[in-house]
Amino acid sequence: MLKKIFIATALLGCAASAFSASNRPDGYVTICKTGQTCSVSGSTNVAFGASGKFVYKILSGSFSCSVATFGSDPIPSKSVKECSIPASGSGGTTSSSSSSTSSSGGGSGGGSGSITGATCTANGSVSVSSTIKVTSGVYDGGCKVFNATSALGDGSQSESQKPVFRVENGATLKNVILGNNAADGIHVYNGGTLDNIRWTNVGEDAMTIKSSGTVNVKNISGFAGSDKFIQVNAASTLNVSNCVVDDMGKFLRQNGGTTFKIAVTVDRCQISNMGEGIFRTDSSTSTAKITNSRLKNAGSICIGKWASCTSSGITNY
Repeated sequence: MLKKIFIATALLGCAASAFSASNRPDGYVTICKTGQTCSVSGSTNVAFGASGKFVYKILSGSFSCSVATFGSDPIPSKSVKECSIPASGSGGTTSSSSSSTSSSGGGSGGGSGSITGATCTANGSVSVSSTIKVTSGVYDGGCKVFNATSALGDGSQSESQKPVFRVENGATLKNVILGNNAADGIHVYNGGTLDNIRWTNVGEDAMTIKSSGTVNVKNISGFAGSDKFIQVNAASTLNVSNCVVDDMGKFLRQNGGTTFKIAVTVDRCQISNMGEGIFRTDSSTSTAKITNSRLKNAGSICIGKWASCTSSGITNY
């Protein structure tokens, strides 16, 4: 009888442990919960969530474990969520203090100094059989998932695919999730702004600058691409901030063999698992710089004939 009680107690303990662990990703340890303030000793990838659903943000110092800090609520049905950090990462401490928790829908992510990438939570889906053209003003996708049909391509490396979106003449595209078939992603003509965009699975390229202009890209995430994340096909200025990009051949490539000038700045980005590197050009007039960013298995930062290619404030993790 005593043996049965011992076994039953052990099983209950294991079940409780497994349930608790689901409130943090595998390999993470909880440092505080909703309504508390916690701190980390250095820039750390902090998970926020419960029941296997999480959002992540690079944080340092003290912060509130709340929706307001992370920019979105990964599981609104759970009022109490946990903030956790990698077990092998920076140490964290907790202090009990109340903090208000506010709900956030889509919106733009990433305040000054943070790296969050895109913050959209999927809000329905749209099938796209012909390119959506954004010719002026603002197109707000409402955090819907846009999936290309075979009419645009199959998301392979074929150069003949069409984009899901075409942004023109300084227009803005925001709050969009590109689905598992992103075809040839987003094309930009004559400048524009991309804000709060997530590429679930990068097709031929995530985005391509097709004609000259200034392109501002902020609060973006992109994953799983065989070749480039960004392709630049025309003399242009490109500013990228607050991005999370993983598993690509290269972060950016100026069209091979071209000598026109591009000027690229990248700030507050987390870039990992690049097959070749970050910036590549064949132009001796082009410039690039990356600042205040985190790199992991990112390869060479500068590849090619850049007139100037610099980095500062880089952390390897």
